[in-house]
Amino acid sequence: MKTISRMAVGVALHCAAFAVLAQETLNVSAILAISGPASIYGAPAEKALRLMVDNLPNKSIAGHPVKLTIYDTEGNSTKAAQLFRRAAENDEAHIVFGPSTSGESLAIVPIANQLKVPTVSHGGAETITKPLTPYMFALPPTDRLMVESLIASIKQRGWKKVAVMYSVDGFGQSGGTIAQELVPASGLELTGVETFASQDTNMAPQLLRLREKNPDAIILWSANPGPTIVAKNALEMGLKKPFFVSTANATLGFINQTGPAAEGIYAATLPIVAPDALADGDPRKPIFLRFNKQYMDKVGQPADQASGHGLDDILLLEAAMKNLQGPLTRENLRAALETVKMCGSNGCRQMRPDDHRGLTKDAMVVMQIRDGKFAQVK
Repeated sequence: MKTISRMAVGVALHCAAFAVLAQETLNVSAILAISGPASIYGAPAEKALRLMVDNLPNKSIAGHPVKLTIYDTEGNSTKAAQLFRRAAENDEAHIVFGPSTSGESLAIVPIANQLKVPTVSHGGAETITKPLTPYMFALPPTDRLMVESLIASIKQRGWKKVAVMYSVDGFGQSGGTIAQELVPASGLELTGVETFASQDTNMAPQLLRLREKNPDAIILWSANPGPTIVAKNALEMGLKKPFFVSTANATLGFINQTGPAAEGIYAATLPIVAPDALADGDPRKPIFLRFNKQYMDKVGQPADQASGHGLDDILLLEAAMKNLQGPLTRENLRAALETVKMCGSNGCRQMRPDDHRGLTKDAMVVMQIRDGKFAQVK
């Protein structure tokens, strides 16, 4: 009987220890541009991230209570770096989501690897995850995949002469350089290239020079507010050329800020902006429809790509935690992220040790802004 009692006590202690271990808090931090010019990206993501955590069963993932801490970077790379260190050192974050923009994310890459904190950027610049570094991951398709999808759409329309216009910052230069590479490589004529500073308020001189080149289409690569200003300048001068923009402008915030000048613009985007158009067998469709309803009920407006980042943050984390080997540590979580296979707003992905995005061009769809909404185009 004593032996049985000792065994029972041992089992009880083991179970108690397991319960304590299972209840270890999962510290999640996010550094997002909730205010400032980049808030059209960060603010919806912040709302969606809070919504997703609030909707978790018992606000836990894999038995671990989730503690969510969100900081506002204001879109400033220096502040993003400071807040990242605060999240890593003071909050002991197991994982950090963000920053919202490519410029901020590029500033974070060396710090994330120095402090060895798995970080999931919301930026699309290819250089965030190429070259590959151990602790830096990213949600969106790369700008290379976006450019490829836009060029395919341009060619489908029979247009042959393409101009490129981009901002001289991290995101703009990355995509602008890739566009200049891929346009001629795709058999199209590169008729002109223009640049602008992200703080410029008038791009009419650049547009006048491009009008002289008479392109069939213009690839415009920049985060806002640049594309809004370009579109308004083009409307004012009567420049009726089709613009093709990146996922950075495939947001409701861009449409609202740009107003009538946004009409007719083509965007490399993701199906979350029009989930009803997906086939019934698409695994993303029920996810998007459910999330869109929850987001509309909570926020009072439809979900878009920016809010979709908040959705994917938690879907990605849930998938990683299912694959976690050993105790909850930053290193074990980093290793688990490299095994994630899941579908979300940024596409269906398969992470690998040599691919920290795990997406292909199949994630992309080109849509056009019509009557203030994104519409699919053939």
